[in-house]
Amino acid sequence: MNTRMCAAFVGIAVLAGVAASLAVDAYRSAVTAPPGVDGGKRVTIARDSVEQTLSADDAVKREAEALRQHRAEEQNSAARIAREALVLGDIAYGATEPDVRARYGAPYEMESERSMRYAGKQVVEYEYADSLSLDFVDGLVRLVKISERSSLTSGKGVRIGTPVEELRRVYGEPSMIYGEDYIYFSEEDPTIGFAFEIAHGRVEEIKMGDLGL
Repeated sequence: MNTRMCAAFVGIAVLAGVAASLAVDAYRSAVTAPPGVDGGKRVTIARDSVEQTLSADDAVKREAEALRQHRAEEQNSAARIAREALVLGDIAYGATEPDVRARYGAPYEMESERSMRYAGKQVVEYEYADSLSLDFVDGLVRLVKISERSSLTSGKGVRIGTPVEELRRVYGEPSMIYGEDYIYFSEEDPTIGFAFEIAHGRVEEIKMGDLGL
């Protein structure tokens, strides 16, 4: 009887040990084996693959840094417009309504609307012949625009139809090119300046003042 009991206890102990071993193996597989990978296989990554990945990452970083430096150099070399050169159609930025009327008379059309850009203030637009329009805020010129076949010019003589090469010669390299616009910012305020719209290599429209950028 004692012998049978001892044998039974030994058998139970052996089974318990086997079960524990299986449980440990299952736990290790669940913890170490990545999804979709057989837990009985070792996952290896070739050293050259790692080096290639790191090398590609470094190349991307170097390219991004080179682009950043190039853009910074462009900004540094770009021309800036002096305040007194912000003139279009003989109208300076900040001119008063009486100044404009003294030069061009009464507009043939006038509109007024509130603008959130100016904290809800009224923006008054004057329309004149020769494709000239002006926006006033608080009685001061904030934007002058000419287009189509206007004969008016900027303070430096650029007009509708001026070749882009001549524009660059007169005003230098633009502060930025946004779509079809060559933009030149003011020395004092980067929100104002000139925007020359280019089409087929020539100036098609000119804006001076608050560019809304």
